[in-house]
Amino acid sequence: MIRPGQIIASSKPQRWFAIIFRTCSRIAGQVLLSKFINLSRHVMFLQNTPSSFVALLYFGATLLWASIQVLASPVPNPNVDIAHFSNSQLSKREIEVNVDLVIGGVGKNEHWYLLIGPQLFQAGARDFATMDATKSKLTTSSYNWDEVESQLGGDYYILPLGKATSKDADDQGEAFAKIREIRMKKAAAKKGGNCMDYNMDVLKLLRRKGYVSKAVVAAYKQEYDDNYTRVSKAVWGVDLQP
Repeated sequence: MIRPGQIIASSKPQRWFAIIFRTCSRIAGQVLLSKFINLSRHVMFLQNTPSSFVALLYFGATLLWASIQVLASPVPNPNVDIAHFSNSQLSKREIEVNVDLVIGGVGKNEHWYLLIGPQLFQAGARDFATMDATKSKLTTSSYNWDEVESQLGGDYYILPLGKATSKDADDQGEAFAKIREIRMKKAAAKKGGNCMDYNMDVLKLLRRKGYVSKAVVAAYKQEYDDNYTRVSKAVWGVDLQP
Protein backbone atom coordinates (compact mmCIF):
# COMPACT_ATOMS: atom_id res chain seq x y z
CA MET A 1 0.00 0.00 0.00
CA ILE A 2 1.36 3.44 -0.96
CA ARG A 3 1.20 5.95 1.88
CA PRO A 4 0.54 9.67 1.28
CA GLY A 5 3.71 11.54 0.42
CA GLN A 6 5.67 8.40 -0.48
CA ILE A 7 8.09 8.74 -3.39
CA ILE A 8 7.19 6.10 -5.97
CA ALA A 9 9.84 4.71 -8.31
CA SER A 10 9.43 2.32 -11.25
CA SER A 11 10.61 -1.27 -10.60
CA LYS A 12 12.02 -1.76 -14.15
CA PRO A 13 14.64 1.04 -13.94
CA GLN A 14 15.66 -0.35 -10.54
CA ARG A 15 16.49 -3.78 -12.07
CA TRP A 16 18.61 -2.20 -14.80
CA PHE A 17 20.33 -0.02 -12.23
CA ALA A 18 21.20 -3.05 -10.10
CA ILE A 19 22.63 -4.94 -13.11
CA ILE A 20 24.74 -1.97 -14.18
CA PHE A 21 25.97 -1.45 -10.62
CA ARG A 22 27.09 -5.08 -10.22
CA THR A 23 28.84 -5.02 -13.60
CA CYS A 24 30.71 -1.83 -12.71
CA SER A 25 31.71 -3.35 -9.37
CA ARG A 26 33.26 -6.40 -11.07
CA ILE A 27 35.11 -4.25 -13.61
CA ALA A 28 36.43 -1.97 -10.88
CA GLY A 29 37.64 -4.97 -8.91
CA GLN A 30 39.46 -6.37 -11.95
CA VAL A 31 41.09 -3.00 -12.64
CA LEU A 32 42.29 -2.71 -9.05
CA LEU A 33 43.69 -6.25 -9.17
CA SER A 34 45.52 -5.51 -12.42
CA LYS A 35 47.02 -2.33 -10.96
CA PHE A 36 48.13 -4.26 -7.91
CA ILE A 37 49.89 -6.92 -10.02
CA ASN A 38 51.72 -4.29 -12.08
CA LEU A 39 52.76 -2.44 -8.94
CA SER A 40 54.05 -5.68 -7.44
CA ARG A 41 56.20 -6.38 -10.49
CA HIS A 42 57.80 -2.93 -10.34
CA VAL A 43 58.57 -3.25 -6.66
CA MET A 44 59.99 -6.74 -7.11
CA PHE A 45 62.19 -5.42 -9.84
CA LEU A 46 63.54 -2.65 -7.59
CA GLN A 47 63.84 -4.67 -4.42
CA ASN A 48 63.61 -8.40 -4.79
CA THR A 49 63.44 -9.48 -1.16
CA PRO A 50 60.92 -11.84 0.43
CA SER A 51 60.06 -9.49 3.32
CA SER A 52 59.27 -6.56 1.02
CA PHE A 53 57.09 -8.70 -1.17
CA VAL A 54 55.12 -10.07 1.78
CA ALA A 55 54.53 -6.57 3.14
CA LEU A 56 53.43 -5.32 -0.26
CA LEU A 57 51.19 -8.32 -0.77
CA TYR A 58 49.49 -7.72 2.58
CA PHE A 59 49.00 -4.03 1.85
CA GLY A 60 47.63 -4.66 -1.62
CA ALA A 61 45.26 -7.38 -0.49
CA THR A 62 43.90 -5.12 2.24
CA LEU A 63 43.37 -2.27 -0.22
CA LEU A 64 41.67 -4.55 -2.73
CA TRP A 65 39.36 -6.04 -0.08
CA ALA A 66 38.33 -2.61 1.23
CA SER A 67 37.62 -1.30 -2.28
CA ILE A 68 35.45 -4.27 -3.19
CA GLN A 69 33.50 -3.93 0.08
CA VAL A 70 32.72 -0.30 -0.70
CA LEU A 71 31.67 -1.04 -4.26
CA ALA A 72 29.53 -3.98 -3.18
CA SER A 73 27.63 -1.99 -0.56
CA PRO A 74 23.83 -2.05 -1.00
CA VAL A 75 22.33 0.65 -3.17
CA PRO A 76 20.29 3.14 -1.12
CA ASN A 77 16.58 2.52 -1.47
CA PRO A 78 15.01 5.42 -3.42
CA ASN A 79 11.59 4.66 -1.94
CA VAL A 80 12.21 6.59 1.28
CA ASP A 81 9.02 8.03 2.72
CA ILE A 82 10.63 11.38 3.49
CA ALA A 83 7.45 13.47 3.41
CA HIS A 84 5.59 11.11 5.74
CA PHE A 85 8.50 11.03 8.18
CA SER A 86 8.86 14.82 8.20
CA ASN A 87 5.16 15.44 8.79
CA SER A 88 5.11 12.91 11.62
CA GLN A 89 8.08 14.54 13.33
CA LEU A 90 6.68 18.05 12.94
CA SER A 91 3.34 17.05 14.47
CA LYS A 92 5.18 15.80 17.58
CA ARG A 93 7.05 19.00 18.31
CA GLU A 94 6.24 21.13 21.35
CA ILE A 95 4.03 24.11 20.54
CA GLU A 96 4.18 27.44 22.35
CA VAL A 97 1.64 30.17 21.56
CA ASN A 98 0.73 33.58 22.93
CA VAL A 99 -2.12 34.04 25.38
CA ASP A 100 -3.68 37.49 25.02
CA LEU A 101 -6.62 39.36 26.48
CA VAL A 102 -8.55 41.08 23.70
CA ILE A 103 -10.87 43.90 24.79
CA GLY A 104 -13.27 45.33 22.25
CA GLY A 105 -15.85 48.11 22.41
CA VAL A 106 -16.42 50.75 25.07
CA GLY A 107 -19.09 51.45 27.65
CA LYS A 108 -22.11 49.19 27.33
CA ASN A 109 -20.51 47.43 24.36
CA GLU A 110 -17.28 46.49 26.10
CA HIS A 111 -16.48 42.82 25.66
CA TRP A 112 -13.56 40.63 26.74
CA TYR A 113 -12.17 37.81 24.61
CA LEU A 114 -9.32 35.38 25.15
CA LEU A 115 -6.92 34.80 22.26
CA ILE A 116 -4.85 31.61 22.54
CA GLY A 117 -2.58 31.14 19.55
CA PRO A 118 -4.82 31.04 16.47
CA GLN A 119 -8.08 30.62 18.41
CA LEU A 120 -10.34 33.34 19.82
CA PHE A 121 -12.61 32.25 22.68
CA GLN A 122 -15.56 34.15 24.13
CA ALA A 123 -18.82 34.00 26.04
CA GLY A 124 -21.34 36.27 24.37
CA ALA A 125 -25.01 36.83 23.59
CA ARG A 126 -26.78 36.61 20.27
CA ASP A 127 -28.85 39.71 21.03
CA PHE A 128 -27.95 41.85 24.03
CA ALA A 129 -30.91 44.16 23.43
CA THR A 130 -33.59 41.52 23.90
CA MET A 131 -32.02 39.11 26.38
CA ASP A 132 -32.95 39.08 30.06
CA ALA A 133 -29.49 39.28 31.61
CA THR A 134 -30.81 38.30 35.03
CA LYS A 135 -32.01 34.94 33.68
CA SER A 136 -30.25 34.20 30.39
CA LYS A 137 -26.78 32.72 30.18
CA LEU A 138 -24.08 33.72 27.74
CA THR A 139 -23.14 31.28 24.99
CA THR A 140 -19.53 30.13 24.65
CA SER A 141 -17.90 29.93 21.22
CA SER A 142 -14.54 29.94 19.44
CA TYR A 143 -13.27 31.28 16.12
CA ASN A 144 -10.16 31.38 13.97
CA TRP A 145 -8.60 34.73 14.72
CA ASP A 146 -7.60 35.37 11.11
CA GLU A 147 -11.22 34.98 10.02
CA VAL A 148 -12.86 37.27 12.60
CA GLU A 149 -10.26 39.93 13.34
CA SER A 150 -11.56 42.19 10.58
CA GLN A 151 -15.10 41.93 12.00
CA LEU A 152 -13.97 43.67 15.18
CA GLY A 153 -13.42 46.76 13.06
CA GLY A 154 -10.18 47.73 14.75
CA ASP A 155 -12.13 48.76 17.85
CA TYR A 156 -10.11 46.61 20.23
CA TYR A 157 -6.77 46.38 21.97
CA ILE A 158 -4.65 43.45 23.08
CA LEU A 159 -3.01 42.84 26.45
CA PRO A 160 -0.39 40.05 26.43
CA LEU A 161 -0.76 37.63 29.34
CA GLY A 162 1.97 35.09 28.60
CA LYS A 163 2.37 31.76 26.84
CA ALA A 164 0.53 28.45 26.55
CA THR A 165 2.58 25.32 25.88
CA SER A 166 1.39 22.02 24.42
CA LYS A 167 3.37 18.80 23.92
CA ASP A 168 2.40 18.66 20.24
CA ALA A 169 -0.39 19.49 17.79
CA ASP A 170 -2.63 16.72 19.12
CA ASP A 171 -2.17 17.94 22.68
CA GLN A 172 -3.06 21.48 21.66
CA GLY A 173 -6.17 20.19 19.91
CA GLU A 174 -7.22 18.41 23.10
CA ALA A 175 -6.73 21.60 25.11
CA PHE A 176 -8.92 23.59 22.71
CA ALA A 177 -11.55 20.85 22.82
CA LYS A 178 -11.69 21.02 26.63
CA ILE A 179 -12.14 24.79 26.47
CA ARG A 180 -15.07 24.39 24.07
CA GLU A 181 -16.78 22.14 26.60
CA ILE A 182 -17.03 24.99 29.14
CA ARG A 183 -20.57 26.29 29.65
CA MET A 184 -21.75 29.26 31.68
CA LYS A 185 -23.58 28.17 34.83
CA LYS A 186 -25.00 31.54 35.87
CA ALA A 187 -26.96 34.33 34.23
CA ALA A 188 -24.98 37.07 32.51
CA ALA A 189 -25.79 39.77 35.07
CA LYS A 190 -24.71 37.64 38.01
CA LYS A 191 -21.28 37.07 39.47
CA GLY A 192 -19.64 34.23 37.55
CA GLY A 193 -21.78 34.62 34.43
CA ASN A 194 -20.14 37.31 32.28
CA CYS A 195 -17.38 37.30 29.66
CA MET A 196 -14.70 38.17 32.23
CA ASP A 197 -15.70 35.17 34.34
CA TYR A 198 -15.59 32.94 31.29
CA ASN A 199 -12.00 33.95 30.54
CA MET A 200 -11.05 33.20 34.13
CA ASP A 201 -12.66 29.75 33.85
CA VAL A 202 -10.66 29.05 30.69
CA LEU A 203 -7.34 30.05 32.21
CA LYS A 204 -7.98 28.08 35.39
CA LEU A 205 -8.72 25.02 33.28
CA LEU A 206 -5.51 25.47 31.30
CA ARG A 207 -3.59 25.95 34.52
CA ARG A 208 -4.97 22.73 36.04
CA LYS A 209 -3.98 20.83 32.90
CA GLY A 210 -0.50 22.34 32.85
CA TYR A 211 -0.82 24.38 29.65
CA VAL A 212 -0.17 27.77 31.26
CA SER A 213 1.84 28.97 34.24
CA LYS A 214 0.64 30.68 37.40
CA ALA A 215 2.00 33.93 36.00
CA VAL A 216 -0.49 33.84 33.11
CA VAL A 217 -3.44 33.41 35.46
CA ALA A 218 -2.06 36.10 37.77
CA ALA A 219 -1.67 38.56 34.88
CA TYR A 220 -5.31 38.09 33.91
CA LYS A 221 -6.53 38.24 37.51
CA GLN A 222 -4.91 41.65 37.87
CA GLU A 223 -6.98 42.99 34.96
CA TYR A 224 -10.03 41.12 36.24
CA ASP A 225 -9.82 42.60 39.74
CA ASP A 226 -9.11 46.13 38.50
CA ASN A 227 -12.00 46.27 36.02
CA TYR A 228 -14.66 43.80 37.12
CA THR A 229 -16.93 46.26 38.92
CA ARG A 230 -16.58 48.95 36.25
CA VAL A 231 -17.42 46.61 33.36
CA SER A 232 -20.31 44.96 35.22
CA LYS A 233 -21.92 48.34 35.83
CA ALA A 234 -21.33 49.59 32.28
CA VAL A 235 -22.54 46.48 30.44
CA TRP A 236 -25.12 44.90 32.75
CA GLY A 237 -26.05 47.74 35.07
CA VAL A 238 -25.19 45.76 38.19
CA ASP A 239 -22.67 46.43 40.95
CA LEU A 240 -20.58 43.27 41.22
CA GLN A 241 -17.34 42.79 43.07
CA PRO A 242 -14.47 40.62 41.78
